[in-house]
Parts: sequence; C-alpha cells; structure tokens
Amino acid sequence: MAIAQQTTVAAVRTLVVQHLNLALPEGRPTEQDDLWKLGMTSLSCLGLMLAIEDEFDIELAQDALKEATFQNLATISAAVDAVLV
Repeated sequence: MAIAQQTTVAAVRTLVVQHLNLALPEGRPTEQDDLWKLGMTSLSCLGLMLAIEDEFDIELAQDALKEATFQNLATISAAVDAVLV
C-alpha cells in the first residue's frame, strides 16, 4: 500500500506543478507544503481538481470538495486514494 500511496503522491505532485505554475525549487512542493500559502487560488484549485479527476479517472466525493482537501499533497492524495480503494 505504501508504494501505491507514493505513486499517488508523485502523480499529484506532477499535476500540482503543471497546473499551478508555481516557481519552486526541485523537489517542491513537499507533501506538507500549504498550497494556498504558495499561491494557489480558488480558480487554480478548480483546474487542479478537474485535472486530478481526469488523470485518475475518478470523481471526488461531494464532501471532499473543500479547501482542506486541497491544502497539500498529502491531503489531496488521501482524497484520491479514498476513491480508488
């Protein structure tokens, strides 16, 4: 399961970097970096959510569509993994 979760985190990191256009050093954002503090907006979050749903071929649950779910890579990955289980 740890391997699958790491794969999810890596895929989410790639999507975050692509869709948020954040100028970050290599290896960032980390799993715990606050994406909102790094410059994510509600509009860019919406684009990220759609990209995540498309990449993983899932639909996030209605109760997962909140600011806290998109706080960092760990919370996003947990929401994705909850749907994939």
